[in-house]
Amino acid sequence: MEFKKVTIIAIELNESNFIAFVKSGDVLVDFWAAWCVPCQKMTPILLACEQALPQLSVGRLNVDDYPQLTKKLQVQGLPTLLLFQNGEPVARVSGFQPKSRLLDYLQRRLGREQHA
Repeated sequence: MEFKKVTIIAIELNESNFIAFVKSGDVLVDFWAAWCVPCQKMTPILLACEQALPQLSVGRLNVDDYPQLTKKLQVQGLPTLLLFQNGEPVARVSGFQPKSRLLDYLQRRLGREQHA
């Protein structure tokens, strides 16, 4: 399954497409909930990071809709971001992150992983 970014909108993930998505390269999964105010504030920051890092795809998983997957990945606080590379989780960030901090962190993680 191929995932194409048609617009600057993160891909909505579910139990059917999650595995294929995280195996599709460098992906950041945003675990969020509609009632979570910090999660809502992260949305434009995540979209800006996706624009700034063309090798990165962003997906969103609503924890209320998919509690089993959330539990399996040990997501306990919101928002939680998991960075996957070729299907493996390589980094986790919890809580609200300002754009400059998150972008710097992702650039360092992606750069280091690509040159390893």
